Amino acid sequence: MKILFLCTDNFTRSIIAEFCFKDYLKKNHITDVQVASAGIRADSDISRYSDLHFRIMSSMNIDTSEFKRTQFNDEAFLKYDIIIGMSELHKEFVKNEYTKDIYLFNEVYKGQNTPVNIGAPNSEDFEEKMRQLIEYFISAIPEVITNLKKRSA
Repeated sequence: MKILFLCTDNFTRSIIAEFCFKDYLKKNHITDVQVASAGIRADSDISRYSDLHFRIMSSMNIDTSEFKRTQFNDEAFLKYDIIIGMSELHKEFVKNEYTKDIYLFNEVYKGQNTPVNIGAPNSEDFEEKMRQLIEYFISAIPEVITNLKKRSA
């Protein structure tokens, strides 16, 4: 099964999901699931964005050395079995641009039509919120994989 995580800039949420999943798959010797990520505007200027998530994942021994931003396009529908967006923005973008439906992360994980959000970078507790986001993805992985395998069976 090939999974693509989709977010806006392909810099934070989809990247965290991609590399946390890759780490889990490698450590658990799961070879029948592959993951990647893309963004609906992966050509945007990210110079003002925090790289805190990379530092946190590094401190957790999650390898992000293969990081590269990927622009979402129609080839994704041929390359991936499932596309998972992080928010309604991503779901609506795919519906409007390609007339296709995708899942939301929380829809696959918890059966909820809710977004995966990031805290505001200028908030006092941004580092804690980022750690919580990373932990959220890590804790979701086994259930997301199980749920996806059930859907594809």
